[in-house]
Amino acid sequence: MKITAGSSLALAITAAIMLSGTHAQSTVATLTPKAPPTGPETSTSAAPTSTTPYTGPYYVTNTTDPKITPSGLPVTGTYVAPTLPKYDYAEVLHKSLLFYHAQRSGKPPYRRLAWRGDSCLTCKGQYGEDLSGGYYEAANTMKWGLPLGFTITQLAFNAYAFPDAMKAVNEYNEAIEAVRYGTDYLINAHPSDNVLVGQLGVSAINTTDIDFGYFGPAEEYEKWVPQGIMHTPYYVTVQDPASDIAGETAAAMAAASVLFAKSDPAYAATLVAHSRKLYTFATTYQGSFMQSNQSGFLLQKMWYPSVEFTDELAWAATWLYVATNELQYLTEATNWYANATNSWEEYSWDSKGGGLHVLLYHLTKQDQFRTNAKSYFDQWLPGPSQKIKQTPRGLGFGFSWGSLRYAANVAFLMLWHAKDLGYNDPYSKQLTTFAIQQINYMLGDCGRSWVVGFGVNSPLRPYHKSSYNSYIDYPLRGQDQSIVGDDFLNSLTLQRFVLYGALVGGPAADDSYYDDRKNYEFTEVTQDYNAGFTGALAGLIDFYGTQNFRSFSDCGLDLGWSHPNASNPPTWPANDCYHTCNKNCTGYEVVAVTTTINGVITGRPTVQPAGTLSGVSAVARAGGWAVVGVAVGTVSLWL
Repeated sequence: MKITAGSSLALAITAAIMLSGTHAQSTVATLTPKAPPTGPETSTSAAPTSTTPYTGPYYVTNTTDPKITPSGLPVTGTYVAPTLPKYDYAEVLHKSLLFYHAQRSGKPPYRRLAWRGDSCLTCKGQYGEDLSGGYYEAANTMKWGLPLGFTITQLAFNAYAFPDAMKAVNEYNEAIEAVRYGTDYLINAHPSDNVLVGQLGVSAINTTDIDFGYFGPAEEYEKWVPQGIMHTPYYVTVQDPASDIAGETAAAMAAASVLFAKSDPAYAATLVAHSRKLYTFATTYQGSFMQSNQSGFLLQKMWYPSVEFTDELAWAATWLYVATNELQYLTEATNWYANATNSWEEYSWDSKGGGLHVLLYHLTKQDQFRTNAKSYFDQWLPGPSQKIKQTPRGLGFGFSWGSLRYAANVAFLMLWHAKDLGYNDPYSKQLTTFAIQQINYMLGDCGRSWVVGFGVNSPLRPYHKSSYNSYIDYPLRGQDQSIVGDDFLNSLTLQRFVLYGALVGGPAADDSYYDDRKNYEFTEVTQDYNAGFTGALAGLIDFYGTQNFRSFSDCGLDLGWSHPNASNPPTWPANDCYHTCNKNCTGYEVVAVTTTINGVITGRPTVQPAGTLSGVSAVARAGGWAVVGVAVGTVSLWL
């Protein structure tokens, strides 16, 4: 969500958010600057015994949740990026993609997390369409069309931008599976040419929270939701158009189709067909859900307001050009782009300007797009054009709500644009340096990690309901949701299950943080927070070289299967190296092969039979790659 502090929208939200219509939900406390500590991360209360799997010095009592200031020293002078990777970006990439399993709705084909099960199975549209699938927005069970569409587009963009890096650490198949789980829902949500489900779920009715007032597991929503209100679909139609939602959905389908063009051409063709129809619908019947009077959209525009829809039309046309290579789409994309200037300075679920600059430059190599990309990036980069200031410890602080998300999004675009220009280009070096600073800040450079289940002092209490009240561990089951919600918001009980990979909202402008569920501006997790972040991690693997990373697996992760109420654990194939501790995989593996040319290490991944990792002078494979060099690393890729 993007809320500007002090705006009428922020004030309205502060006044309007209620817990089951009776308990006011606490607002974020005003933050005051605090001198940075010189020792370990500090808090204002005593530290009880830590609870596995988390460790750290900042545990709190059950009465006071302190304001936390990270232990990292403020940045002074010019930031210098490490010449070698400081963090295991492959591990974080693996966990970031795992986070999307926690957000799955419907009946997944398999479960990696013991504490998530089938949900939303009764979610049907008025035309009989199955709306059970896709992803939940955040802690809730809402499916808002604009941020959901963007999340799927961005997940596809990640795999389009850095496929070799993902393949080299055995994450590409998982990445495109995540995309497909989203697009399967979008296909169902488009039951006819000019009808699209733009939202599923009822967040609130007037001042009474419905979905927002439900604090139990998604699997039991229908049983305990306030007032018994089920997931209701709200439609984009000819009479009530939303070119922003339809355009973003078209973009998601077109972008995803590129990933499946060779592996599943029939599915890719289905996606392109839906994308074409949605783009035609969005351009023929222009309008925004911001003008809709449907009750669901009235609240969607509170949480996810759309500045304009021309950027989504440009976005959809651009991805359709990528998918079809039909010049008319590129022509239309540039026309829409020229009229979407209100979105040029941002890249998010709302504004696609930053993405359009770099994608259109990638496709055309025209100077206008490179110039506009530079203007967009320069507002983040230290220098005379910098508009977005940095926190004392270096985070580009674009917005107070979800501050890490915006920095991760720009880091992804910077890394891909730098790759386009060439990593040795002088401006590329500025881009990669800033991108590294932003992602490293998130992983621990400031003195703490902002990613659940990774690094030092990772978040303890993300604002996420199912990892706290799971269907296999729900202590207050059957209690009124006002009681359940009071416990969720105001207790300092740790999450009962680890929400691996989730990027939390992030700090205030002074790097401070409240690690509780009450101050959810800091601890909220959402589907789109991780979207660009995932791509930035792949970009760093590409930048530093795949030879510096090894694939990561679920081995050793606490996915909840040891819980006494867990049942039906998955059984993985004997040759599975992604979900198991198996190191002796059969099949084929990706091997990073490098060679030195004029002192510069270059290379690309290739594949060879498993178990043959050694120094090699040549490797041959189906498809005709012939690589000369030395194998320096092996990861798994199942073909």
